[in-house]
Amino acid sequence: MGGRSAALILYATLLSSLSSIAARAATAGPAAAAAPQQLEEIAIVGERPGPRLWKVSKGDHVLWLLGTLNHLPKRMTWRSSEVDAALADAQELLTSGPSVSASIGPIGAIRLYVQWRRTQKSPDRLKLNVWLPAPLYARFEALKARFDPGDNSIEELRPSFAALRLYEHAVEAAGMTAHDEVEQTVVKLAKRRRIPIQRAELKVDDPSGALKEVSALPPTVEIDCVAATVTRIETDLPSMQERAKAWAIGDVDRLRALPYPNQREVCLSALANAPRIKGLIDRVAQAWRSEAESALTRNRVSFAMRPIYELLDTDGPLAKFRAEGYVVEGP
Repeated sequence: MGGRSAALILYATLLSSLSSIAARAATAGPAAAAAPQQLEEIAIVGERPGPRLWKVSKGDHVLWLLGTLNHLPKRMTWRSSEVDAALADAQELLTSGPSVSASIGPIGAIRLYVQWRRTQKSPDRLKLNVWLPAPLYARFEALKARFDPGDNSIEELRPSFAALRLYEHAVEAAGMTAHDEVEQTVVKLAKRRRIPIQRAELKVDDPSGALKEVSALPPTVEIDCVAATVTRIETDLPSMQERAKAWAIGDVDRLRALPYPNQREVCLSALANAPRIKGLIDRVAQAWRSEAESALTRNRVSFAMRPIYELLDTDGPLAKFRAEGYVVEGP
């Protein structure tokens, strides 16, 4: 599924992981479309350090935390001497995303992939305008004409998947990457240093059943997700570029000051209408926290990553560390 399934993390870490399981057997990409309208790209090139690290400690055990950001300038090269120094001492790296597994063989993987492709389609092959209120559909169509012209297949997708595709094209037009390339770079650095890489584990006992629950949801439950995504594309692209600039130069105060839309939370709430999906989403949220505490206990120095707006959240991981008596220092 390539970039599309990876970018689904914006909507639900779980479904992105399920698609990765299925994609062991096959790959696919979107149909070619006419070139979208380009926005003025971000004028940040060359090496940039990103934000300073947070330090979480208890006694003589330390966890260094890097706050990552998905959408960064395309032509920016990230390099941080602080990260290099912290990794030099680290005994373990904890990634932000989980390791998702399912007990399926090669044939099961192919079947799951086919099921995943069907899940993205609208039930009964009904078009998008059937599910969306007319005013919202008109806004969607206006953005599609601007950022994804000629892509008629988008009309056949479930509302949330259609919104995701449009969102990816808008981010691309704004001159930003759609993936967390900084995390990928840190993982490569850790491998070169032979640092063990730890991922929170999530076992999916019945991935096919989970996808069936998603397919059974009426597309109307996804309307709020589409509305939040359309609003973000209409209003947030300039702020998205500003957040990318602020991250690149390490201006955390600026990141705090910029508004951050709750699009992801709105879209997750739609998926949470499926009981199995809700349970797995809750487990994903808890798994990283558990692994981070374990790393702090067993290692003198650990290194971990988390989306920076989670770290800045007043009810996020850093706030929970403070509440449990850990010492937290940082930008």
